[in-house]
Amino acid sequence: MATVEAQPEVDTNLMQAVVLPRYGSADNLQFTSIRPPKITADQVLIKVHATSVNPIDWKLRQGMLKWVMPDKLPGVLGFDAAGEIEEVGYAARQQGWHERDAVMAFSGNTLGGCYAQYVAVDAKLLARKPENFSYEEAAGVPLAGTTAWKSLVKLGQLHAGDDVLINGASGGVGTYAVQIAKALGAKVTAVCSASNHELVRSLGADEVIDYHQVDFTRIDRSFDIVFDAVSKSSFLECRRILKPVGHYIATLPSVEAVGFSVFSKLQRQSCHVVLARPDGDILRSLSSLANEGKLRTVIDSVYPLNEVADAHRKSEQEHVVGKVIVQVISENTSGETSPD
Repeated sequence: MATVEAQPEVDTNLMQAVVLPRYGSADNLQFTSIRPPKITADQVLIKVHATSVNPIDWKLRQGMLKWVMPDKLPGVLGFDAAGEIEEVGYAARQQGWHERDAVMAFSGNTLGGCYAQYVAVDAKLLARKPENFSYEEAAGVPLAGTTAWKSLVKLGQLHAGDDVLINGASGGVGTYAVQIAKALGAKVTAVCSASNHELVRSLGADEVIDYHQVDFTRIDRSFDIVFDAVSKSSFLECRRILKPVGHYIATLPSVEAVGFSVFSKLQRQSCHVVLARPDGDILRSLSSLANEGKLRTVIDSVYPLNEVADAHRKSEQEHVVGKVIVQVISENTSGETSPD
């Protein structure tokens, strides 16, 4: 009588995730199964439908920020999450959150943790997914949108009627910055390549500059805010186009930018380096703008979770238009959702 070999049991208590075991190239990203996170009383467990790739993800992967986040590997990257609440902690329920609520979040975990089917997030960091957004569109908002809002509103002290220049206007942060500035009543000058002029005009830009043809730091204009969303300029280069009490904001914490940010506290013109941190109030403001039709997500490309390495390679080219989205759950032909 033939014997039947016992089959190994499948552990149904695991989730799919992309794990970074060590610093290095995109090849180091491993699609595997791990234990889902446990939540505390103040947290919710989000069933992630979509996430996105931000430049900080591949910079962390390469080890460029080891001095900020040492000895945290292996771990799961990804700071953006859009999905449904699967489980609610006691204190989080007192804040009005329930299972199956559609939400988006900027994860406050050290490495993010959103390249996975589930992520635990503090309830105070949540915002409801805009009703007119897909999960993929919502997944682009948290980190990039928060960076744009903090740069313009909190650091740049944006007011209606201000003249604002945004360098890198067609990128992930830049596309949101153009829309936020316009929604709050500013006059927007966008700097990007000529191929993206039509796009940034559709987002609300009043004027556009092709950086291949014109050095925006040498134009005969002055601005209340110069926001360099790609950090390709410096405070010294931009001072001549800043108004006497203007604000320059960069997104990369270079030694020069940090030094000038300290020095400029003694000057009327100011230099800031934006460090985006999770902020539920900002995310809820962005959700409101989206519900009002004043904010949309420009999607460059969409990758399934098991192709996150390719999504990283795409982002590293630094010519992304809008956002690189990672789909964790997709619609199948029967209309039901299924993990990729």
